[in-house]
Amino acid sequence: MDVGILHKKISRITKSSEKWKLKQQDIFLKRISELLQEGFSLSDGLRFLQVMMVKEKNDIQKIINEMEAGNSFPTSLHLLGFSEQLIVQLQFSMIHGNFIETLQFCSEHISIKQKQIKQFQKIAIYPMFLLGLATMMLFAIRQFLLPTIRNSTSTDSKTTIFLIFFLSYFPQILLIILSIIWIIILLWRVKFKKKSAYDQAVSLERIPLFGKWYKDYYTFFFSREFAYSLLSGQSIYQIIEMMEAEPTNSLIIEVATKLSKDLKSGENLPTIITSIPFFREEMTWIIYHGQLTSQLGIKLKIYSQECYRILLADIEKKINWLQPILFLIIGLIIISIYGILMLPMLSMMRGV
Repeated sequence: MDVGILHKKISRITKSSEKWKLKQQDIFLKRISELLQEGFSLSDGLRFLQVMMVKEKNDIQKIINEMEAGNSFPTSLHLLGFSEQLIVQLQFSMIHGNFIETLQFCSEHISIKQKQIKQFQKIAIYPMFLLGLATMMLFAIRQFLLPTIRNSTSTDSKTTIFLIFFLSYFPQILLIILSIIWIIILLWRVKFKKKSAYDQAVSLERIPLFGKWYKDYYTFFFSREFAYSLLSGQSIYQIIEMMEAEPTNSLIIEVATKLSKDLKSGENLPTIITSIPFFREEMTWIIYHGQLTSQLGIKLKIYSQECYRILLADIEKKINWLQPILFLIIGLIIISIYGILMLPMLSMMRGV
């Protein structure tokens, strides 16, 4: 199928539909995989799910209609707001024959994602509440106590001058900081969108702290798809042709094009992988060793599982870092507020 036509179909489908919540997506994929394991065909499984998932009956009917109109099942999932990455994995799995396993994996991935979101909310909600409260206190101090602080303190101290200036112009300072952050993000997004998908991936991989997530994910995704395709009997060249022709993700097309071009120019696969900055370095050695022992498929499969484990562990680690950092910021703000409130008393004590 032509990639441009596929994009148009997905765009048309997405515009006319409401997105499902992650919980609904998880249940849907889990149940359809269970039905397929029991011997149901995909169309029969979807019709049976209309009975099991009464609230989603009309949405499932839309998927059935799209499939009857010639769209694939993964493509039709854009209808429900499934992510492009998940759809691409399902699209490939229908080619290399691990469709049920991929459905189960995607269901588990969504379930893990839900847990991480809940964990993030649980960790962040109280510190964010305190941060908002501290900000309101600064506004209240500025509104009601600033005149008293000005009249009762000496302006000889640089600290006093700074605090009075900060309180006097706190709204403007806050607005300027937020505006600068917004402008930086806006300019970055404009510049980012002008880049090719390949260059976008390189940029994401370079983001401090979070760039590692993209590198882990891209390595996991490509090693997993190569592994399953090799284990299904496809050659490297057949896999590259499949990636160039099938996916809805332009990054996959560009990576496949680079692989094809470099292989035709005489370079070997490990060397090419080394030149792609958003792949982990170990992937080169896994491919080299796998080719040497004629076990490339199974080694890439095991390696992809390890990359996925590392990715989840790092996300978990950084989420757990968030709360202490937020509390540290809040603590500094509260100490500053306490210092501001004590300033008139300290000035009076000096004058005694």
